[in-house]
Amino acid sequence: MANITFARVDHRLIHGQVITKWSKIARAQKILIVDDILGQDSFMVDIYKMAAPSGIDVDIKSAQAAADAYKADDLGDGNIFLLFKSIQMVRKAVDAGLELKALQLGGVPSESGRKIVFQAVALNDEDVADLTHLAEAGVDITLQVVPEESGMTLAEALKKYNS
Repeated sequence: MANITFARVDHRLIHGQVITKWSKIARAQKILIVDDILGQDSFMVDIYKMAAPSGIDVDIKSAQAAADAYKADDLGDGNIFLLFKSIQMVRKAVDAGLELKALQLGGVPSESGRKIVFQAVALNDEDVADLTHLAEAGVDITLQVVPEESGMTLAEALKKYNS
C-alpha cells in the first residue's frame, strides 16, 4: 500500500530543490506528478522520469486518475511524494477523492493579477478560494520554499493577501 508522505505545489515540478532536499524529507520511493495536461504527454513523462534521482520512480497522472488510483489503493507501494503544478490541480484531485492531510506551497509564480504573499508564492482570488476550500476540507496548508528557511501558515498568507 502506498503512503503519501509529502504533497507540494511547485510549478517547476522536478528541479534541484525537489530532488536534493524535499524528496529526502519525504523519504520518497516515488514521485507522482498530478497534472491534467502533462498526464496526456508521453514525451514529458519520459523527460520527468529522466530528471528524477536514481532510485525514485516517477509517474504522471491527471487529477481524476490520481484520485481514482488513490481510492482503489492502486498507487503502488512505498512512500509517495505528490507534486502539483498548480493549486487548482490540488483542488481538482481532492474534490475527486484524493485525501491529503497536508500541503506545502513552494513555487507559485508571480504573474499578472497575482499578489506575492511569500517568497516564490504569489496568489490570486481563485487560489485563495481553492486554498480556503482545501483548508475547510481538513488539509493543513503551509508555505515554504526550502527546508532551511522558516515557512508561513495559510492564515498568515491570507492575512498578507488581504492587506
